[in-house]
Amino acid sequence: MAINDPESGAMPIDVEQLRVSYSVYYGVARPDRDHGRPPALIFAAHGYGQSCKSFLRTLEPLRKHNFLIIAPQGPNQFYWQDTGKVGFCWMTRYGRENTIPDLMAYMRALKDDVHARYEFDRDRVFILGFSQGTALAFRFASEGIIEPRGVVACGADLPPDVADRLGEIVPYPVYVVHGKNDSTMNFVKGQEGADALRAAGFDVETLYFDGEHDLPAPVLESIAEWIHRH
Repeated sequence: MAINDPESGAMPIDVEQLRVSYSVYYGVARPDRDHGRPPALIFAAHGYGQSCKSFLRTLEPLRKHNFLIIAPQGPNQFYWQDTGKVGFCWMTRYGRENTIPDLMAYMRALKDDVHARYEFDRDRVFILGFSQGTALAFRFASEGIIEPRGVVACGADLPPDVADRLGEIVPYPVYVVHGKNDSTMNFVKGQEGADALRAAGFDVETLYFDGEHDLPAPVLESIAEWIHRH
C-alpha cells in the first residue's frame, strides 16, 4: 500500500509501505524505597528530542511517591544539529496514517512486557505525556489497550485524531498542566483541548502555572497529589 507523501514534484514517484520488525527501548524508574504496598504505575511519554533516560531524570522527584515509572522511547532517532547528541521523537506528519497504528502496536507490546516483568497495583495505572509525548498519551489512553485511572497532559494540546472522536471514547480523568509563558507549545491550544474534553464529559482539572515549557519541582508535586487523589 502506497503512503501519503507530503512532497510534490513533476516526476511521479510511488512510495510503497514495507513492514519490518525493529527494536524499541524503554526506561524504568522504580520507587525510591519499599513503601509497604505495590506502587502505582505511570507510563510517561517524553517530548521531542528527549530520551527515555533524560525524561526519567526530570521525573525523578516522583519516585518518592511510590510510583513505578515506565518511559517508552520514541522509535525515531536523529542527531541534533552540530551537537552529536542523539534525540528521539514519536512521529511527524509523514505517513501518519500508518505511524499512529504502529505506535499503538508498540504501546500494546510495552503494556504486555511491563505486566509480565514488574509488580505494581493493577488498579492504579496512569499515563503522563509531555509536549509531543502528550499526543501519544491521549492515543494510548483512548485505544482500549488499557483502562487508565487518569491522564496527565503536560505542555501540549489535544491531538486532532483524538479530538474528532471524543464522543466514542470512554471518559477518563485528565489533568492538564501548562506553563502560561510556554513559547514552544501554544498555551491557548492547551486550554482549548481542556475545554473540548470537558464538553465531551471528561473529568478535567487544570494547572496553569507561571512558567515555560518545562516541569519544575512544584508542578511535579501537584501532579503527584492529583495521581494520589485518583
